[in-house]
Amino acid sequence: MAWVIARQHRLQLFGMAAIVAFAALATLVSSLPIRAAYHRHALSSCLPPTSRSGCDLIVSHFQSQFSVAGPLTRYFALVPALAALFVGAPLVAREFEHGTHRLAWTQSITRRRWLLSKTLVLTIATALTAAAIGALAMWWRQPFDALEGRMSPAAFDVEGIVVPAYAVCALAVGILAGVALRRTVPAMTVALAAFVLLRLGVEKLLRPHYLAPAHQTAAGIARPPVPREWVLDDELVTSTGRQISTSLQDQAIVHAQRAQIDAQQYMAALGWRRVVTYQPEERFWTFQAIEAGIFVVLALLALAGALWLVRRTPS
Repeated sequence: MAWVIARQHRLQLFGMAAIVAFAALATLVSSLPIRAAYHRHALSSCLPPTSRSGCDLIVSHFQSQFSVAGPLTRYFALVPALAALFVGAPLVAREFEHGTHRLAWTQSITRRRWLLSKTLVLTIATALTAAAIGALAMWWRQPFDALEGRMSPAAFDVEGIVVPAYAVCALAVGILAGVALRRTVPAMTVALAAFVLLRLGVEKLLRPHYLAPAHQTAAGIARPPVPREWVLDDELVTSTGRQISTSLQDQAIVHAQRAQIDAQQYMAALGWRRVVTYQPEERFWTFQAIEAGIFVVLALLALAGALWLVRRTPS
């Protein structure tokens, strides 16, 4: 049966292979100037902690030179997820639209096995495609990750084991939408909206709190060094911990300038301090495992819902 399903969905499988091949070629070509600049300027000697002079200028020039390329990799995670949505949503919805599900359900296999068999083949292909995309993105981002870390969403979302987890969840959500709506285009639309909401909800509401964040404090307005961490909050507070508004900060700076004293020293004398809340870079794989687990559970729930609906669908 697996052979029949693979043949039935060979276009989707070939499409996934083509996505990986195109991503590999694009990654290789676009990474050449980035890696050349990284080695030409010896940026590896500027990784913290470093005592090399001029590193701030060198790193700033590198980041500005490739400022567009870095954030663009965040869309790598969308490629397998969108592919999974556009495969998952029509998987059953098209069967309902064309009425071919009636023929399948009159054969010797059960509805449960029919859906699980179709899902298993495409889930394996989707996970392998997404894992390959994630590995390519991780390799491509090595120079940026060395300087900036991997905890920020721009890197975290396209690297490691979360990428196949996102894609498998997208596939399952698409299948559930297809079973529920039985129309391909509405199912694709609803599945896309639901998946985007899931992704944003987990990233904004859950991910910052997987583990208790760390804090660093510095006197005055100077920001403590957290070059490779995911900064969640950066605020100036009084000695009692009350947040200081931007307008009050501006007034203090103006007052220090008029008094011809250093603004940093003036604010430190007032008892003001900078508090940075962040998630450390060494928690990358822990956070990856937690988030991948969340999306795998969501995928299983979506698949369970699809199975329940299929069993209750009249022939």
